[in-house]
Amino acid sequence: MTFHFMFDLSGKKGIVTAASSGIGAAVARVMSKSGVELLISSSNSGRVEKTAGSISKETGNSVSWEKCDMKKPEDVENLAEHAVSRLGKLDFLVINYGDPRLADFLDLEEKDWNESIQMFIGATVSLVRKLVPHMNSNGGRIVFITSMTTRQAYEGFSLSGPLRAAVVNLGKILSLELGPRGLTVNSISQGYFLTERLKGVLERNAKKNGTSPETELEAIKKEVPVRRIGEPEEIGYLVAFLCSDEASYINGANVPIDGGITTYPY
Repeated sequence: MTFHFMFDLSGKKGIVTAASSGIGAAVARVMSKSGVELLISSSNSGRVEKTAGSISKETGNSVSWEKCDMKKPEDVENLAEHAVSRLGKLDFLVINYGDPRLADFLDLEEKDWNESIQMFIGATVSLVRKLVPHMNSNGGRIVFITSMTTRQAYEGFSLSGPLRAAVVNLGKILSLELGPRGLTVNSISQGYFLTERLKGVLERNAKKNGTSPETELEAIKKEVPVRRIGEPEEIGYLVAFLCSDEASYINGANVPIDGGITTYPY
């Protein structure tokens, strides 16, 4: 599928977390193509360095990188400090997250909860607190990338659903408090996209149902009203739109991008 980009964000500066692969890397690539000077992060230093170099070579724009395991408070604090020293005044803060463990509630351990709470809540709170004072007060944008588990319950997503929903609620509160300061805060609830996370879901479903990942993929496609799985770049284009001047009146929204699969109407 071919996409055509139309938002010019040249001269802007921003951060995209958890961006060495998958959704985060796709968002970073689209933002860089649109002219944004980026700092991207990941818990895997080798992979994020490679991704930053690849995107920069492809787009011709500066993409620096920083190792940051969002489950570690010290890494998050270090990322915020380096963002300010490297970029100065920030325009965009796009917080993407790693994937928490996919398991039934009773199979989760206390460590799983502690790490996931830090990644979703602790890291988000820390980055917003430390970086908002350095953000553009005339068009600054904060975007949280969550998932359809914030809108609809799914077995095995005990970590993802409640914690991402908390991020969405925090975004709404921040939109009220930061709106008068010239910043907008929105979140995105994504559906099924072609990522490693989806492969894990397909394998889990196949094992549970005694089928194959291919069979499970076709079953999911049939559930999605547009009859296909999303491509990561499509999230990138939505993020770029929310960061554009054209979206300056969108604030406090939780935007679904899921092909229509979630049925809750609000």
